Amino acid sequence: MNALSSPARRVLIRIAYWMPAISGLILLIYACVPHLFFIYNDTALDTLSVFELVGNTASQCGSITNGTAEGSNTAIVFAYIMTFFVILFWIAVVAYTVMALTAAITSSYAFSHAPTAKETNRAKRWMQFFCPGRVVYVIDNLILLLAAAFPHILLYFYQTQMGYTDMSLHFFGPSDLLLAAILVTLNLISFLALLPAQAEEHMDMFRLYKAKKDA
Repeated sequence: MNALSSPARRVLIRIAYWMPAISGLILLIYACVPHLFFIYNDTALDTLSVFELVGNTASQCGSITNGTAEGSNTAIVFAYIMTFFVILFWIAVVAYTVMALTAAITSSYAFSHAPTAKETNRAKRWMQFFCPGRVVYVIDNLILLLAAAFPHILLYFYQTQMGYTDMSLHFFGPSDLLLAAILVTLNLISFLALLPAQAEEHMDMFRLYKAKKDA
């Protein structure tokens, strides 16, 4: 990064903190488009979006656990397991969204002021409130993979818990998990590779800079 000029490094750092929001938007749009389907007993089922799949899973599992639909003991266990993963899916989506928007908004505000300005440090404190430390920031990026893996998790429990061993999962285009893995990798590479540049340019969102007092 030393070969790059200071303005170039500053632009790249700004982009790096916007990358999670950009990645989240790409996956959100993709998840809203019907692009996945299951094949069971050589029959292709309806093509769904990820959100439709999650919603249908929650509705069907709710009918079983609430007793409004009959189900075997195996189906009831399956319903409780998948209800847990539906909840986990939404927790992951919300946690990632909060992190991504916080990183984008607070970094934009902080970088529009001097590194030692009160406004800059206030923005960084908000960033650190929602994402306290670089390790948490990395983990928050990785939880996007959990949400993207939902169709594969559902298939796994259909096969192992319900005995639908002939069921398979297919996508028009890349799987959500593959797309998420590529985007998260880009997020983390851009962030970690620019850590030295962040220190040099005083644009580290996890470090507060104080003005030096005159002697």
